[in-house]
Amino acid sequence: MVEQEDYANTITAERVRRVIKGVKTAKSESLKKGTGGSFSYFELGDSIEMESILTGKSLPKYEELARYIFYTATGQEFNERKINRKTNFIGETESYELYMQYEPDIDWLKQNALTLDGVRNFSKFKGKQRLVFAPAKYVDDYTLMEHRIDFCQLPYEIYRMQG
Repeated sequence: MVEQEDYANTITAERVRRVIKGVKTAKSESLKKGTGGSFSYFELGDSIEMESILTGKSLPKYEELARYIFYTATGQEFNERKINRKTNFIGETESYELYMQYEPDIDWLKQNALTLDGVRNFSKFKGKQRLVFAPAKYVDDYTLMEHRIDFCQLPYEIYRMQG
């Protein structure tokens, strides 16, 4: 649902939550029990101006790109408080741990990649596949597979320079 007023947050969200949990006064047994499931409410952020990104003049902040990548990769709600910049961890789901090597600096992006040392610095495998987003990789696929890492390149448009 998309709307320009405050109905989704102030009225619709509460109604949806009640139906999920159950409405004790409802006549229908299925409504009394609740439908189950989950509900997320999102507000759109500022638009990303592709032209300024391509020239390196306006790269997204770490948290903005992490939010975009996490939601795009998982379809789930992002929790900014889970970010750990020291380990590049940006969040996890039931099946995945997500990491992102990124700085909003065009020169940094041109000079950094997922390396063998970076792969070896990951904590012990905890049963979840790791999705690692980085500008590039200098590690072979077999090594990544051994460490349960799926390399995902940062969106190329983020750091491509126009010739």
